[in-house]
Amino acid sequence: MVRTAIIDEHLLSYLNRVAQQNTYAMGLILGQSCTGKDYVMHFAKTPPFHTENDKNLNEPEKLKSLDQINENWMSDHARQTTRMLPGGMHVLGVFVISPDSSLNPFNPKVKAVLQRIHGQLETNTYLYGNSSSEKLVVHYDPKTQKCFCKAYDVTSHIIQPAEVKTVAKKWNSVQCDYGIDKIQYIRKFEVNYPLEKHINALMNEIHDNLAQSVFLFNGEYKEGDESIENVGKNDTRHTRSNKGRSDNIGDSKPVIVSIFQSKLSEGDDASEQDSIIETGGQLRLVGKVSSKLWLQPKLSIKEASDFIRQDIMRSLVSRLEMHWDSLTEEENSEDINCLHEPPRRVLIALPNSEVTLSDYLFPGEGPQDAKVSFEELLDIKINGKLTIQDVEGQADISEYQNSTSESDSKEVLTKFSSETNKIMYLALVIALIVLVLALLLHFYQ
Repeated sequence: MVRTAIIDEHLLSYLNRVAQQNTYAMGLILGQSCTGKDYVMHFAKTPPFHTENDKNLNEPEKLKSLDQINENWMSDHARQTTRMLPGGMHVLGVFVISPDSSLNPFNPKVKAVLQRIHGQLETNTYLYGNSSSEKLVVHYDPKTQKCFCKAYDVTSHIIQPAEVKTVAKKWNSVQCDYGIDKIQYIRKFEVNYPLEKHINALMNEIHDNLAQSVFLFNGEYKEGDESIENVGKNDTRHTRSNKGRSDNIGDSKPVIVSIFQSKLSEGDDASEQDSIIETGGQLRLVGKVSSKLWLQPKLSIKEASDFIRQDIMRSLVSRLEMHWDSLTEEENSEDINCLHEPPRRVLIALPNSEVTLSDYLFPGEGPQDAKVSFEELLDIKINGKLTIQDVEGQADISEYQNSTSESDSKEVLTKFSSETNKIMYLALVIALIVLVLALLLHFYQ
């Protein structure tokens, strides 16, 4: 079956603008796959790669051929951009702007870039970077101002035909808040492990818990094969009223998802889990992940549930990776009580679209910091102040600071007065004498 890329008119205008400024360029195709079609949500030209020679220039030199494209730079762009995508959205492939066709014959540089991107996104399972091994390549011809498309499988190296259609599309919004309060007990032989290893163990536990959780859509349990567009419709049998509303799916209220978590793993017995272990410390992960997904209406409830799981795990892993990268060597290996505050998630709407993407702000950062990364990674020019949706808000860490300082103190146990201690010792002596007398009477009788 021929793959179809669904692209909005304003995205074609973007490719035309890039072509007017660059003879050669390459960037990422961001979107969602559904029912055999790829719904393109955004094109993002990869930022220029700065070489040693570019440091003396105000701007890096523009590409003079596709061979100058740095594959590692492209793959890192894909990794950072994937962090910003909601669950269900992926880097679908790359677009190429060139006066010469990159599809006939298929350019070897494009193959190398796609393979490197796929490999980079595979390094972290919970980032869910690859929806499939088959990637789209859209070639924009500046002369004809037309798009040509093919699909390349990075595993089998098979090239398939694909087509581009310009169709306006609608998105269904799904929202969910996921609360986390997990404790990882650290055994004595594990105390010298790096922080990342302990966190990864927690990530595995959260992933397994989500896999067994039950999802309610607007407070109702839905069968997995139902479509997301039917959620909230009181009576799907009234086809006339449904037809009148079908064109306004994108304007409908967001679907609210509630997650009910399982305490025990499937097949586990509580008695089998109870055990005493000797620990050298503990790690507690507490907070909330706020998710907002944008899904094609024809997606099933099962797919929507999977994408919610992906979004939660992708968001957690993204912010924790950023946190690890910001730590010094001493902070990453300290063996005392300490409090870590990873960045929080904020949402930013794309221009000419209702779809929102994520950025992650550290304590003390604000809209201006998000604006810099948003413009650089997504190739978007924002005039004035950036509007962000602070869906998670600043964390109130005073409660955890108090508990940390208390557990750090050597005065945790209540001290008894010396008089109280004397009375306790006297009572113990009397009890011992009574026990000896009782034993003597027992033996002599």
